[in-house]
Amino acid sequence: MEHTLQEDLIGKYLSGELSAGEEGKLMAWVEASAQNREVFEEMVQLWSLSETSTEPEFSVNLSQAWTALDSRIDLGEDTLVAEPMVSTAKPTLQVLPQPKVRSLNWAWSAAAAVAVLVVAAWWVFMRDTTPETLAFSTPDNESRSISVPDQSKIVLNENSTLSYTFDGDTRKVVLSGEAFFDVEKDAKHPFVIETGEVQTRVVGTSFNIRAYPDEAKVKVSVKTGRVEVQKREEVLQKKVPPLVLSPGNSAIYENESATLEKAQDIALEDVDSWSQGVIVFPNGSKVGEVVPAIEKLYNIKIEVKDNEILDEPTTRVAFNPNMSVREAMDLLTFPIPKGAYKLEGDVYIIFREEK
Repeated sequence: MEHTLQEDLIGKYLSGELSAGEEGKLMAWVEASAQNREVFEEMVQLWSLSETSTEPEFSVNLSQAWTALDSRIDLGEDTLVAEPMVSTAKPTLQVLPQPKVRSLNWAWSAAAAVAVLVVAAWWVFMRDTTPETLAFSTPDNESRSISVPDQSKIVLNENSTLSYTFDGDTRKVVLSGEAFFDVEKDAKHPFVIETGEVQTRVVGTSFNIRAYPDEAKVKVSVKTGRVEVQKREEVLQKKVPPLVLSPGNSAIYENESATLEKAQDIALEDVDSWSQGVIVFPNGSKVGEVVPAIEKLYNIKIEVKDNEILDEPTTRVAFNPNMSVREAMDLLTFPIPKGAYKLEGDVYIIFREEK
């Protein structure tokens, strides 16, 4: 059964579910014409009659009632009222204490009243059955611990947003930024995380996902259990099997090339080290991976003069807020052959020294 916007708003009003914003939309429609106001007052009156009537029960054709109301709202046909009422007073969303009683055929009145009740009941049903979406976000320099309804635990890193929805079959998360997940095991209800073009699917495990929009990749690292990682388009095609990651495994999706591959393994204690305030990059990480993390950690701007430097491997490096920016830059540039840096204005420049 389809409902017009006006029917939806009136139904929500009658069932007590109308928000302030929706009230404005309803009132704009009521004020648009005398016919609209008449329909609104008619439905309010029929709602009242349906609550107080003591007439004997009889069979009502709901389809016919809906047709009558639809025609009144959509086409303006005068099917219920023998004598139209025109009002120039400003309408309000309050039921008058003594509403005008029209000369309505009782069967049509009851049919329309039932239809009005159906609209309101439909909104109550939708409220109770539509999956609730929980949304979370974090500002600069602030992480947040979250417990979602399935008892899974999430630590959300700074500058991140996350939404959680359970539709009865799947526990779905949409993430932008970084988060560590400790997922409650539930084989019947998979836990699925969408991060751009990447989908991560688990049953019960702990793992980390880093997917900031301004970074060129999505990285998934597993601490416990098993995780399946796949491009979202491949999930829909059902032709390419997912990457299966075990504890210590990582996978990286490159946004530019749209490639998803297993990456270098990571120490288990390093998977969620950022949640303790420490950012760790394993041995062999590229300078290009480390630079964005340092920029975020210290809220600084770093510029690399030679693009080849971005592909230089580093030794295992760990950064924490207690380090000074100078110490962090020393640690970053030390493994780079002839690597050096300087501060120009507010920008740290990484370059190769010529000797």
